[in-house]
Amino acid sequence: MTDKPIIAVTMGDPAGIGPEVIVKALADPAIKKAARPLILGDWGVLQRTRERLRGTPPLICWQPGQRLLPLLDDPRAFTVCPLSALSAKESRPGGASKACGHAAFSYIRVAAKLALSNVADAIATAPISKHSLIDAGHDYPGHTELLAELSRTPECRMMLIGAKLRVVPVTGHIPYSKVARSLSRANIETTVELTHRSLKDFFAIQRPRIAVAALNPHGGEQGLFGDEEIHLIGPAVEAARRRGFGSFGPFPADSLFHQAARGDYDAVVCMYHDQGLIPLKLHHFYGGVALTLGPPFVRTSVDHGTAYDIAGKGKADESSMREAILLAARLARSAQTRKRSERSRSGSKAMTASHETASK
Repeated sequence: MTDKPIIAVTMGDPAGIGPEVIVKALADPAIKKAARPLILGDWGVLQRTRERLRGTPPLICWQPGQRLLPLLDDPRAFTVCPLSALSAKESRPGGASKACGHAAFSYIRVAAKLALSNVADAIATAPISKHSLIDAGHDYPGHTELLAELSRTPECRMMLIGAKLRVVPVTGHIPYSKVARSLSRANIETTVELTHRSLKDFFAIQRPRIAVAALNPHGGEQGLFGDEEIHLIGPAVEAARRRGFGSFGPFPADSLFHQAARGDYDAVVCMYHDQGLIPLKLHHFYGGVALTLGPPFVRTSVDHGTAYDIAGKGKADESSMREAILLAARLARSAQTRKRSERSRSGSKAMTASHETASK
């Protein structure tokens, strides 16, 4: 990796706000300084989006046979890898469709290939529509599960990140009625482990402090309001701690997030999606970022959906997309530094072993 990492930026659902937030985010000079984005998407959709907006940077269409790096290093323009060619009718902003689902899936699939082959140093994704994916025959509840399959990673989780909070749900996009029966000691402990490793590897926190939220009101009140804390969550926290992971709890969720936001903990493992995302978005509605834990590459994402109701109207806020690209670049550089350090240590050990062998 050179000084500036290559970030594969997927356009998301063509009919959502993804194209708009990408084009707006690229206008921030901080993006060019930190990264070399390669936008995987639809050339026509992106150009039509640029025409509706002012002050957006020019785009370059990467054609087969062209060398990529000189395009990425253009000081003014950003490079697009065209993976779909939807008509204006097919990509009309404002609603889910089979065509958009096919297109969005192709962007993610190619991004994963680029990351796995080390062409891209990280991935940053714009929002997709689950309905569009399913209509197109791709039955995934979200990016996390799709990327887990594409990277053949058995366990993945989603960390939501803001300036004051990091939250990691144990369960994902499932109905609230299924949450309790979807919890187990194993998946809670795995979530703590993934959170611990990510805090160390990505954020250089050597001794992570991970708070684990209770499921029930007041932490279950010793079984009066539910016993998941006694039979599942508590034992999982203890097991994780015995393995060397800095886990604490379970704590009642109504006060835990206040404590985490003031700095008492480095992250909160929560039991379900809204338990963690409501406080996260209360503090960081604009600028929050999602980070996928588990895959062998860095993947960040916006923390919002397709927002069909404002798509194509120029009203979308690009803060989360901008922060997702910048975080992807920062974590990619951190990962590369860590790999160099590991190779250096391995080389030193090999040299020491060779010297000792030669001395015998």
